[in-house]
Formats: sequence, C-alpha cells, structure tokens
Amino acid sequence: MPGNRFLGWHFKSRTPWWFTILLGLLLVDSALHFGLLFAVSWWASPSRDALHTYRLPFRDGNIYFVQQWMGAYLDARWVGAALLVLLIVMLVLNRKQLERG
Repeated sequence: MPGNRFLGWHFKSRTPWWFTILLGLLLVDSALHFGLLFAVSWWASPSRDALHTYRLPFRDGNIYFVQQWMGAYLDARWVGAALLVLLIVMLVLNRKQLERG
C-alpha cells in the first residue's frame, strides 16, 4: 500500500543511531522552543528584577524578562536549523543506505 510509507524512503538495514539521535534532538529542541514561547506569559516576569534580567520582546508589544540562560536559549534559533542541516547532510552522505520502497 503506497499510503503506509513515509515518502517511500527507508533504510536498507536497521535505522542508524545517528538518525535517531539527530531526529530526537530536533524534536526535543522544537518542542521546548514552541512550548516555552507559547506559555511565556505564565512563567516569565513582566518586570525586570535581580533574577530576570534578559529582555524578551514579542511582536504584540509585550515585553517579558527571563533568566539570562533561558533568554540565550530562546534567542538561539540557529540550533534547530543547524540540527536540520546536519540531519540532511548525514542523509546525503549516507544515501547508499537508503532505498525507495
């Protein structure tokens, strides 16, 4: 059945460990970013204090303040893009392990 295959590609043998790890990291990073930004009004401070020093502006005009490490993580959008590029590069380099179903 053609509807049961994901784009018709699969690995010839077992799924490699690097694919599982990279895909898992990409999913965890995406879920954390979306989850934290979706719920920012519940956990972030609307005013600056000694603990919440990192300014996190939003398009709707609201400004929240978070801890320095959390702000650095939320501003690091390149992490997800780098993981995706690395996954694509690894798939291209190991394309002999892939076959069309």
